[in-house]
Amino acid sequence: MFTVIGTATVDLFVSNLAAMPRSEGDEFTVDSLVFHDEPLRTSLGGNGANSAYALARLGSSVELVGGLGADHLGDWMAAQLVEAGVGMAGVRRYPGKGTATTLILSDMRQNRLAFHHEGANRSVDESSIDMAQVRRSDILLLTSYPIMPGLRPQGAVALFRDAKQRGTRTAVDIGPAIGEPAVLAELQPLLGYTDYFISNEHELSVCTGGADLEAGMAEILENGASCVVTKRGSAGAAVLEREPATTGSSGEPTYVPGFSVDVKTTVGAGDSFNAGFLQAAQGGAPIAQAARFGNAVAALVVSASDRPLHSLTKEGVNRLLDSS
Repeated sequence: MFTVIGTATVDLFVSNLAAMPRSEGDEFTVDSLVFHDEPLRTSLGGNGANSAYALARLGSSVELVGGLGADHLGDWMAAQLVEAGVGMAGVRRYPGKGTATTLILSDMRQNRLAFHHEGANRSVDESSIDMAQVRRSDILLLTSYPIMPGLRPQGAVALFRDAKQRGTRTAVDIGPAIGEPAVLAELQPLLGYTDYFISNEHELSVCTGGADLEAGMAEILENGASCVVTKRGSAGAAVLEREPATTGSSGEPTYVPGFSVDVKTTVGAGDSFNAGFLQAAQGGAPIAQAARFGNAVAALVVSASDRPLHSLTKEGVNRLLDSS
């Protein structure tokens, strides 16, 4: 079983605007009112919700820990997660708090503006977590680390320490690198209890003070993590494990190529990679093989034009793997 701790957000998309709006006072002036020929779309979002949803679609038993507002958007998101098979006992509804939202405006030239409301995500802290549930899990994934202030840093350290003592493997995704991004000085106490340290290349660079990919991955191992997984978009992923009986790694990262697909969206790509990678690792796959499975899961998601996470199936991932 998996436990995923992270944000749950409703994404709202207004696409194909003729031009980005300009504030000119009254909303019905020529410049302030902008027409678009695509309807408003709602989508499941948030790193925690996306990862849990993807794990459920891949057939894993998964419990989500997070926060939703006591509002209609929270009702909608909860229904989506339940339909996919995500366990919701660890998701609290917070009266007086709105469900987190991200409104994304994009014009015909793919210029974008985003408006984010943190909502109930900010209310999640140590008291939100049922440790008995975590201890029953094979793998615990903590994601959305920089935007979960109630858990950073000491709450996360205590959580991982307890999980490791009970035999649960631990994974942290340090993205996104926004607001107050995760840096190595803050993460050092956590890394000694971390089995899988996950980030993309930009997040790793920010975390390690601008180190290049290979030096940054080695530095994370030297500070205590057992394995570093770096997501590289269309290029795939890089993985590096601690050598037995050493404080770091004497080897170089293994580069696992991605899959060539027609990209329709990038929403949920990193979160779906996490789901695929961790599911394969749970099943005993070597790290490079687990990364290849994660790459295939992400490729299937980004190539789907409608409800990309909902289109995810393990059979579809295996077909992609077999055809490559």
